[in-house]
Amino acid sequence: MSFFQYLLLLFLPVLSVNIYAAIGDLNWLMRLTQLLFIVGVFVIYVRRNKKIGFNALCFFVFFFLAQLVGLFFHSDTFSFLLLLFYIAGYFCLCREAFQNTQRQAATKSMLIYFLLLISVNTYLLFIHVIELKDYMNNDLEFAVYILYYLNLLILGVVGLIYYLNSYSRKSVYFITLMLSFIFSDVLRDGAHFYLNDSAILITGNLLWFTGLIFCLLFFLTPERKLRLMNLV
Repeated sequence: MSFFQYLLLLFLPVLSVNIYAAIGDLNWLMRLTQLLFIVGVFVIYVRRNKKIGFNALCFFVFFFLAQLVGLFFHSDTFSFLLLLFYIAGYFCLCREAFQNTQRQAATKSMLIYFLLLISVNTYLLFIHVIELKDYMNNDLEFAVYILYYLNLLILGVVGLIYYLNSYSRKSVYFITLMLSFIFSDVLRDGAHFYLNDSAILITGNLLWFTGLIFCLLFFLTPERKLRLMNLV
């Protein structure tokens, strides 16, 4: 059985159950499917790559622990712990990206483009976090969310630096997973704090699953600079 057949065999049933759980407002079942998907993706990673990378191992462990906390514990303290595990997982992704970044001198136009993108994303995430404050129970919860979204912003900055410097298939996977996780988290918080709508939650979960698939591709793909025609 090929790599993508294994992935589809895992992805389609788990996603179907996750959608059912989102429609039925079964939070424990959503967490369970995400937990199973992390385990399945890690198993595929191990089967495809006998030499397990440190960053990949730590990433999967932290994401597994985050879902485990979300599945069994529901207090504010453990919600903070869940976010901290996610932060640690994103740090492992950033570390892997930095280790593969081939730094090059940037032109003035590229620097302006980079700063413009960072400024726009910083502003949008800042507005989103400020709007969340009205829904927070205390300042500690708000501080943890600020830390979490600051971490997402750093993930975005690292993704842009990696892509603009390396321009490889691996960097394309990284910037795709980065965008998937950022939009997934924004939609998740929107469904949790603003509007408890199953369509928003399903879209956020789908992006989360997509992000995890691209994490698998990112960790499995060697760094190799490509021309534009090779990226299609």
